[in-house]
Amino acid sequence: MAEGKVNDGRWAPWWVYVVLIVGSNLIKQYFIGGKVSDVANVAITVAMVGVLIVVITAVYRSMFAARRG
Repeated sequence: MAEGKVNDGRWAPWWVYVVLIVGSNLIKQYFIGGKVSDVANVAITVAMVGVLIVVITAVYRSMFAARRG
């Protein structure tokens, strides 16, 4: 890992993605766990992770841009 790497503002810290994705998955499983097929569960999870990555990155970039400007 590059401990000394300066954040260029393109990506949020890795732990933000992990915490939000794991938390969202736990909430998702609470509501749909066992109610849908395994294939549907995987499809929902993949879609959810994709959306979360886009949203987290967009919010982080807008916050980083606001600090710069």
